[in-house]
Amino acid sequence: MIEYLKIIGIGKKGAKDLTLNQAYEAEKMILDGRATDIQTGAFWSVIRYKYASIEELKGFLKANMENNDFIETGIKPLDIAINYDGKNRTVHILPASIFIASGAGAYISGHGSEDVPAKYGIPYHKILEFMGCKTPENKDTVLKTLENAGFGFYHQRLFNKKLYSILPKRREFGLRTYHNTIERMLNPFRTDKVITGVSHPPYIFKYFEIGRFAGFKRITAFKSLEGGVEPFPNHETKISLNDKSIVVYPEGIVKEFILRKIPPEENAKICLSILKNEDRKYTNFALLTSGILLMAYGITENLDEAVSLSEESLRSGKAYEKFKIYAQITGEG
Repeated sequence: MIEYLKIIGIGKKGAKDLTLNQAYEAEKMILDGRATDIQTGAFWSVIRYKYASIEELKGFLKANMENNDFIETGIKPLDIAINYDGKNRTVHILPASIFIASGAGAYISGHGSEDVPAKYGIPYHKILEFMGCKTPENKDTVLKTLENAGFGFYHQRLFNKKLYSILPKRREFGLRTYHNTIERMLNPFRTDKVITGVSHPPYIFKYFEIGRFAGFKRITAFKSLEGGVEPFPNHETKISLNDKSIVVYPEGIVKEFILRKIPPEENAKICLSILKNEDRKYTNFALLTSGILLMAYGITENLDEAVSLSEESLRSGKAYEKFKIYAQITGEG
């Protein structure tokens, strides 16, 4: 590890970026425990200070993807590749929108963990738990939910044990590391389409680059609400879908309902009320988010049509039926 620290950590003027292979080898040393804790902390600090190059991110990603226990399926779901450190300032609407989109014909995959620095926010799979679902404890249950409910969530502790094993060190470090960037692109379902949100627009280009490296061909990325895949409720959202640009306007959405921190129990009740067709305050936001998911999946590239399909999924009860199937399977598994 010292040889790599000498490349990146010798000062502003002399420091250089690592090559893809050097970044790969350095990350392997960290994952395999061949780097000491002091060396690991120093490496993470220097990368934070100088910012990881795209080639370095590819090397880090390659090292971690080699440890993936992939879901093998003929289904090519839309991978929701969002920040593992969750939300702490706004309402989660994704747990409702996922099933609205699956009720409209999309297959969706997700992956994550919890208590992830630096935000330590609530991830959406914890809201699903408060809605009565369980986070799958084995690979077979993940596949079964994907096939039958149109959504599968794969916890990092299941699909990448080595990366999960360094989470305590990341918590001790306390700050964001490059893992926050690359873990969302691990592609454990080996699919070809992904949607991701960023907090800083310059990262959109980086995610397109490392997304292609991870095997994604249809890539949707945009500056979003807390780095998730929900659009902004208070102003326009500019979405990049491969080489196309789409502008989404938050019509009929009351921002005060969304831009607030609420307990996960209350958030779960909101999502359930949407799926049961009992809500009047948040449904438009859930439908718009579902519409974006449908476009990212490829059912349509017309937002009005995508929202209309989402409305049909919700009003017909298909969305709630998909949710109930997911809850039943995870409860059994």
